[in-house]
Amino acid sequence: MQAFDQHPAFYEKDNRRHRRFNPTSKAFLETKYAVLLPAEQLSNKRILDLGSGNGAAGQWVLFHGAAKYTGVEVQQNYVDQSRELLAHWDKSADIIQQDISSFLAQAGHATYDLVLLAGVLYHFIDTKNIIDQACKVAAEQVVVETNYPRGIRTGKLPFDAAVTEYVTDQEVNLDSGNQSMLGVSATTSISALDILFRLNGFAKQENKLNFPITPDTVIYDESILGSSDLAIRFAVRYYRDEHQQTLTTLESNLPEKRGKKRSWQDDPVSQTRTRAYQKQAKLLSSQAEAGQWKFDAQVAEVFDGIARREIPDYLRVIDLCVAMIKKGGKAQPKIIDVGSATGETLRQLHLAGYRNLFGVDSSADMLAHSFDQATLIHSESFPVEHGPFDYVLNNWTLHFIRQPIAYLESIRNAMAPSATLILSDKVTSSEAVHDLYHDYKRQHGVTEDEIEKKRQQIEGVLVTYPFSWYLNALTSLGFQDIEIINANVSFVTFMAKKASND
Repeated sequence: MQAFDQHPAFYEKDNRRHRRFNPTSKAFLETKYAVLLPAEQLSNKRILDLGSGNGAAGQWVLFHGAAKYTGVEVQQNYVDQSRELLAHWDKSADIIQQDISSFLAQAGHATYDLVLLAGVLYHFIDTKNIIDQACKVAAEQVVVETNYPRGIRTGKLPFDAAVTEYVTDQEVNLDSGNQSMLGVSATTSISALDILFRLNGFAKQENKLNFPITPDTVIYDESILGSSDLAIRFAVRYYRDEHQQTLTTLESNLPEKRGKKRSWQDDPVSQTRTRAYQKQAKLLSSQAEAGQWKFDAQVAEVFDGIARREIPDYLRVIDLCVAMIKKGGKAQPKIIDVGSATGETLRQLHLAGYRNLFGVDSSADMLAHSFDQATLIHSESFPVEHGPFDYVLNNWTLHFIRQPIAYLESIRNAMAPSATLILSDKVTSSEAVHDLYHDYKRQHGVTEDEIEKKRQQIEGVLVTYPFSWYLNALTSLGFQDIEIINANVSFVTFMAKKASND
């Protein structure tokens, strides 16, 4: 007999059964709790479930021999429902209606053997405080099931990055009806959680917990949709480890100057870092003479670093391109990235599930360093012969082309009817606005010498045109529905359509 065989109300009365993604079901609950709360670890244990919902975890742990289950839930309907559904366990189950922060603040040390934070940690802004308090009340272990930060899921951050990412539209299921509530919250990566738990004397004995994926239990996985190679959520189990050296924070060490110290002059690590910084600064600054900037092998080697610190909204514009293509509704549109460089835009399109991808660049060195899961074309001219294209992305490239009108006309001729052009360029600006752009560079670590050197290098190589020039050029070539989708200190992103009957 399984935990929910005689108590189907835990999933039949759960309003989350109506979710389109990962609806609650018997198979869902059994698979989830078998991973988070293995039966062999529950005998005679005191379990604390933070954000307990309708108390399904309580049915699971008490069925498998736990001595006591305490659920903490703030939403009234879930509290009433869980008390009703767990009534057959009498005093072994206790449901407390209270917000989690307040409950933990007044709970005693090591009051529970196991603390469960399932689908709740990302509801909070102060991740560290919740973890500190959960570790305080946990005698043996804390189990966390939470979301990956979006930056890691989309590939913009490495998987092992120790980060907490703040979002403005995090969802939380409401306890009635078929809806969620949105708000500001934070998601924390596995590596960052490792640090926060080590500060409290807890450590993992396994990297992460794995949910089996079957047709009946598609738990938090959307890799099949092509939006990410990672599942939405991950789960980890941290054990109290008395033998591990607990980490300490600078905040706690500084008043008494405790902890490890490092000499500025003599420490080999500091010296190595200084040399590495100097080398990186040199690499990110092209050695080209005045008026001779080019995308050569040296620039190709570090282009992504240059782009991020010198192009305002570089990653945002790439994200906007992907988002606009998704809104177009075609499963596999034909897309070309003009001036594809080292392929960051192509990489993000590929991560989003698109496969009919083309990139064109005039620099063989850039293409040699490019993301290669696309058809890459080395050409000074637009590859009309590879059209027609549904989307043409021409970001930060046209201002380097000597005959921009002719190039735009080639683009238009190679676009399918109703196709979309997204065009980003640096436009002519006033001295005040241009100085704002230099402020952007300064804020991203570019020195005054580097700013002046780059200005001389690109003089006559990067040619700007007034904002009105772009509107007139696109209109004269027959583009329709011309609009701006992004702008930041003299960098403007236009979007335009080719006529449906053209």
